[in-house]
Amino acid sequence: MSHYTDRDTDYPDEGLRQLGAFWRVNLPESFCTFYHHLQSPLLGPCEFYPIRMIVQGAGRVFGMLPQFLPFGRAIGDGGIYGFYVTPEIALGTLPVVCWEEEEMYLRPVSSSFHAFLAHCITVGRYEMEEDWVEELDDWQESAERDTLMQTLALPETLLTLEPPRNNIELHERLLQFDPQDSTSLCYLGGVHRAQNRVERALDLFHRGSEVTPWCGDISYLIADIFREREQPERAIPYYWSVVQHALPLCTQTMNWDLGEEHPEADIYEVAADVLTQWEKHVPAEIKKHPLWRVVAHEDPYDPDVREALGDAFYAQNDFASAEREYLSALSLCYMEHTQQPVRIYDALSRLYERRGYTRDIQLTHFDRQLPRSLF
Repeated sequence: MSHYTDRDTDYPDEGLRQLGAFWRVNLPESFCTFYHHLQSPLLGPCEFYPIRMIVQGAGRVFGMLPQFLPFGRAIGDGGIYGFYVTPEIALGTLPVVCWEEEEMYLRPVSSSFHAFLAHCITVGRYEMEEDWVEELDDWQESAERDTLMQTLALPETLLTLEPPRNNIELHERLLQFDPQDSTSLCYLGGVHRAQNRVERALDLFHRGSEVTPWCGDISYLIADIFREREQPERAIPYYWSVVQHALPLCTQTMNWDLGEEHPEADIYEVAADVLTQWEKHVPAEIKKHPLWRVVAHEDPYDPDVREALGDAFYAQNDFASAEREYLSALSLCYMEHTQQPVRIYDALSRLYERRGYTRDIQLTHFDRQLPRSLF
């Protein structure tokens, strides 16, 4: 389940205090409890960074979203786990996401850190194909494990239920422990769609969109159903919703089971292409929006275009739209050894200063100083 190490018992409190100051966020109680018990743990698919490393910026890379707060590395396929924090989200429970390093996008994982621990145990048992129940007596850490489970109020069924036998059972199990797991809602929605239970699929997709409205994938999944039904008037609002997300908040179509003939590309790209193909069906109010020109008549993957649009929105005091464009531009040019990425970081800093977002300012400044030689 995890690696237990000798710890400096005086450090967790100080380290967590420093981390809260570095991230400028109130750390979840379950997160603090977890790190009081474990210094550098390995749990299921996540290898957690020690607190000292997180305070030093472990997991942060040049070009990532400033709103991503990494705390561990994903084992196997790669990626970095962390919190996704916006001013709105910061008022409630912090969701856990995974930053895909190669493609530079975020995907939802769990609705909270407490739910993420259940996710790790469930996925870990499934991927290792082991029945942990038979081995409980052999674990040297069984007493520590039981204490941790009790302290964090994790249900015993995480360990006593048989491991899931397939992906469907895995996502059903994940939903039992985290009813707001949007990825599992969408996965199971895709299963229902494939079995021609489309209304049930739409219900699950809508539930997913309610818990992670910042993720562009779910609008795409809904739109794709109406595309297949040849109902452009119903699909277009959802495709338009997709392109109103920042590029790093949309993944790729191959992450979802959409049929063999479905295009394999960025979800944002396919949504933009469909909108262009169905231009005659697009309402006039959408065509008047400055973003429409970029999506339909320019190149939405041109960082210069996105930066210029961000500047235009900023001049109009439309800061939410400006931030979206700057984040999209940064994700497109972060590998360039030019002044553009630094210029966009500076634009984001000005924007966050205007909005009073002290956390975003601090992390933007931190990321701006990170080396680009890694790319």
